Amino acid sequence: MTSDQPQKKHNAIEKCLQILSIFSIDKAQYSLKEISELLGFNLSTTYRILTTLEEYGYVVRLRDKQYTIGTQALYLSAIYTHSNHLDQIRPIVDNIRDISGETASFFVEEDSRRICLYRAHSRDEIRHNIEQGTRLDLNRGASGRIILAYGKRSRDKSGFYKDIRDKGFFQAVDENNSSLFAIAIPVLSNSAKFVGALVVSGPVNRFSSTQKDSLIKLLKSQLTRIAIP
Repeated sequence: MTSDQPQKKHNAIEKCLQILSIFSIDKAQYSLKEISELLGFNLSTTYRILTTLEEYGYVVRLRDKQYTIGTQALYLSAIYTHSNHLDQIRPIVDNIRDISGETASFFVEEDSRRICLYRAHSRDEIRHNIEQGTRLDLNRGASGRIILAYGKRSRDKSGFYKDIRDKGFFQAVDENNSSLFAIAIPVLSNSAKFVGALVVSGPVNRFSSTQKDSLIKLLKSQLTRIAIP
């Protein structure tokens, strides 16, 4: 093997990941030319990588010759959920939505960001602009504050994040949408390890102190159904 072969392999892997990273909920399909121009790859390189990704199920080539994410991503998501014992969270998120009538979510931290792992939208006409898989800033929103309070700032012995832990929840007007409120609580494992943030959110105009108390009680009651090692 020549000295530059490992570097070439490394570059090829990076290009695969760059291609996969451009797909989003807002833009789920791209043509070969779009991908090539967006990433600055030549067409032949782009086609070769897409062919390999398609072979392994990471992308799918549609009838109109557009590319989109393949089912392998779903399989990896299932592995992640199972290996982290999060299978039980999905029905709890749905249950919170059904009982409260508001949108329920579960966020985890990854690479200093918060990711919406599960989302059950309220069935009313007011919709949130966040979907499952959305990555958001960690230092914003109710879920972000909870993740920081029980994560990177868990050793604070006073101040803002210590106050959050003392209360056991955080409420805020949604910083992504000022017409929405959000209340988040921490999900802890049986060994008291922080797992993620369980959140309920809805329109500010129907948020009251009575509803706040009711939603906090609902969120905490659902924690008794979670048993993560």
